[in-house]
Amino acid sequence: MDSGFNSGGIPFECVVAQKKTAALMAKKAALVIIYILWAVVWLVVGAVTKLIAYLLALIPISLWVIIFFTWRYTKVQYEYSFFAGELTVSRILNDRFRKVLMTVQLRKMTAVLPVNSESKAEIERFGAEKTVFAASDESAEGLCVAMWTDEDSGERIRLYFEPDEKSRKILRYYNAAATMKMR
Repeated sequence: MDSGFNSGGIPFECVVAQKKTAALMAKKAALVIIYILWAVVWLVVGAVTKLIAYLLALIPISLWVIIFFTWRYTKVQYEYSFFAGELTVSRILNDRFRKVLMTVQLRKMTAVLPVNSESKAEIERFGAEKTVFAASDESAEGLCVAMWTDEDSGERIRLYFEPDEKSRKILRYYNAAATMKMR
């Protein structure tokens, strides 16, 4: 019997993009200024050392390398993958680079709570040693926190994430006791 919540082997994925905040726009502006300053510094060095012809070839190549390794951090997305009772959280940079942040069995979660004034005391009381933030914004509507203790290391972990309605149903299906306070 298929429950409709991916117990039959079909994964469910949900992607949340980082919101465009003032801090993100300032970060992008700062990077553009750094790129311009990089080119200007090399032009000045080339003019002073009379190696401008050689540096004209070096500037675009070095600038491309710097942009390649830094600009990807301006577009961040988080993916929540549910498969066979597991939640895998990944960070995707610039739609190309994926890093798995964590994988957890849903039944191991001790609590999944909405982040609001009512649950703030319980979240703080948990006293996590490791906190992972994988949501669009700290004040996002529907922001939740999942808390559990890693069996291998004994480390208390807190995951802030932003589940959609189907993700909430999957969480309730696999761990109804932990999701009692989640609406």
